[in-house]
Amino acid sequence: MRELGAILCFQKKTDDAIEIYKKMLKLDPKNGEYMAYMGYLYYEKDDFPEAIKLFNKALDADPEAAFVYFLLGNAYSRIGRIVDAVRAYDLAIFLDFDIYDAHVEFAIKYERMGRLKKALREYIAAYEIDPRDEAVKEKIDFLREKTGE
Repeated sequence: MRELGAILCFQKKTDDAIEIYKKMLKLDPKNGEYMAYMGYLYYEKDDFPEAIKLFNKALDADPEAAFVYFLLGNAYSRIGRIVDAVRAYDLAIFLDFDIYDAHVEFAIKYERMGRLKKALREYIAAYEIDPRDEAVKEKIDFLREKTGE
C-alpha cells in the first residue's frame, strides 16, 4: 500500500494517495512514518494547517525524525509562522540534518515530476541558504524563464 501511495503522489493524484495513507493509519494508528508522509501529502496540497498537525503527531511518535522537523519548518514558513519555522529548522539542524541539500533534493524531484514552480521555490530556498552555488543560481534563472515567474 505504501508503494501505491508513493506512485499516486508521483502521478499528482494527491487525494488518492491521502486515502491510501488514511487506510494505512487505520491499520497502524501510531506509525509516525505514515503520519509524516500523510503530512507531506497535505503539504503538497498547500493545506499547511493539516500538514502541521500531522507532522507534530509524527514527531510525537518519533521525536528524532530530523526530516520531519524540516518539513514542519517549511509548513510553518509557508503560513508566516517564522518563529515556529526557525524552531523546527533548529531542531532539524541539531539532529544533523542538512537543510540546504534537502531543498536541492526536493527541487530535483519536483523538476523530474514536472512541477516546475515547486522546483523553483525549492531552488530559491536553497540559494537563500547558500548563494555561492552557481549551478543553483542557473537553475533558478532557467526555471524563472520557463515558468514566467
